[in-house]
Parts: sequence; structure tokens; C-alpha cells
Amino acid sequence: MDQLGKILLKAEELFFLNGLKNTSMDDLAKAMGMSKKTLYQFFDNKDDLVYKTMEHHMALEKEAINKIVSESSNAIEELFSIAKHVTGHLKAFNPMVIYDMQKYYPQAWALFHNYRDTFIYNLILDNINKGIGQGLYRQDFQPDIIAKIYCAKSDCIVDPVLFPFTQYNIIALYNEYFRYHIRGIASQEGIKYIEKQKTN
Repeated sequence: MDQLGKILLKAEELFFLNGLKNTSMDDLAKAMGMSKKTLYQFFDNKDDLVYKTMEHHMALEKEAINKIVSESSNAIEELFSIAKHVTGHLKAFNPMVIYDMQKYYPQAWALFHNYRDTFIYNLILDNINKGIGQGLYRQDFQPDIIAKIYCAKSDCIVDPVLFPFTQYNIIALYNEYFRYHIRGIASQEGIKYIEKQKTN
């Protein structure tokens, strides 16, 4: 991995741990064992650092999720594997990252929303259509509407007004959000498959 990649991974680690606003260029330089002057060879300013870190994170996420999709035997297994992947990241994730991005880093926020509204939307839409074709999801709903609802509702679990960070655990919120989705679209055959997997 080149030096830029190493810096972006370290920046992601610090941002996810402490939030965007509470992580400075000085913090990153210290964590990397380099001068701030060296950092500025790669980034114009902190806004640029945040944007490039999020861009790098999303590229890695796309790669990981596409791998999960290619290796999953059916739509429900695919969705559960993706959920497991996401919760693994959430263990080291500070929900303030989303709040900070929305409030202080509009370019990174626009990038995040584009990722959600294109990649995640298409991922969920494809998963729904796959599940319907496999008989694991119901057929009496419109896939595009459900995929858009799934994406839009993802903002809710990181809304500090609706779910204050001091009162709600982000992983518990995500798990309830995921259950609500999968149980809502699963057919009777799909429910049987889910129960069987739980038993196993």
C-alpha cells in the first residue's frame, strides 16, 4: 500500500473513533509519525482530507460488498452477510461522524448521499429482485419503492435528535432497522429460511 493509502486508513480510524470535528490534522500527523507539512503534500486542507477519506472508505466498501454478493448463494444469505459486515464496522464507529459530515463538510456529505442513493439503492433493489425470483421475498410490493425507503430510513438511525447517541446503541439501532426490512419483505419460504439459519 502506498503512503496515501496508509494515511487515509489512519484518518478513517481516527475519524470513526473520535468524530470528524474532534480529529485535527495535528492528530493525524502525530498518529502517522510525520509532520503536518508532509500531510499537506497530499491534502489541501481538512475538508479535502475528509472528502478523500470518505471517498477511499466507500471504494473499499464497494469492493467488499461486491465480493459478498458474488459469494452468496441466495438473497437472504447475501443480506445477512452484508449486515454482518456493516455491524463489524459499527463497533468502531462514532455516530458523530454522520452529524459532523452533515454540518461541517458538505462536499463529503454530498458524496455520502450519492453513494447511498446510487450504490446502496441498486444493491438493495438487485437483492430484492433476486429474492423475489428465488421465492424468498414476497411479490406483492414494488421493489423500487422499498429500496428507496430502505435508503431514506438509514438516516434515521444516525439522527441524534430521534435517537440520542447517549441513549441508543448504534449497533442495536442498525439491527432493528435490518430486522424491520428483512421481515417486511420475506415470504413464508423466506421466513422459514431465516428461522432455519437462526437454529443452525
